[in-house]
Amino acid sequence: MKLNIGSGTTRLKDCVNIDIEEKYHPNICADFRRLSYENIEEIQARHILEHFDREEAIKVLKLWHSWLAVGGKLIIETPDINRICEFIAHPPVKYWASKEWMVRALYGSQEAEWAFHKDGWYKEKYEKILPELGFKVILIKQKHSYVRYGKTNTKYRLPNILVIAEKINV
Repeated sequence: MKLNIGSGTTRLKDCVNIDIEEKYHPNICADFRRLSYENIEEIQARHILEHFDREEAIKVLKLWHSWLAVGGKLIIETPDINRICEFIAHPPVKYWASKEWMVRALYGSQEAEWAFHKDGWYKEKYEKILPELGFKVILIKQKHSYVRYGKTNTKYRLPNILVIAEKINV
């Protein structure tokens, strides 16, 4: 079994899609922290970990670890706080989002109580925390997502970080 936690508008066909918002029509509408699983093959959690404060994020990572089978994959994507701060201080070439959108990537969209970002994630943080929790980091990659705005509805990029880790112990 594979889980897509915080699925939002990104429903994955080969996963059980879990979200707290019914409007996204997940397979399971619930706070995932109140669910229980075991021997999960893969957990995808894109743009959800940043919505928890530091202490709760560690609890969430431990929960996901407990759900995964040994060798199971954890795929996480969050805003890349290092690059966001760099781009705010030194705006990059065109096609990267404006400072306003970079700040939104830092603090969340804030359209609902759950939509605030409470912590920032970056490469070195993942490299430190995940092994401490029983994961082997397989890949850390800079990525980007898109936002459209302006008179011409131009597509601009926002910096993210993708992490793939494997559960290595019980």
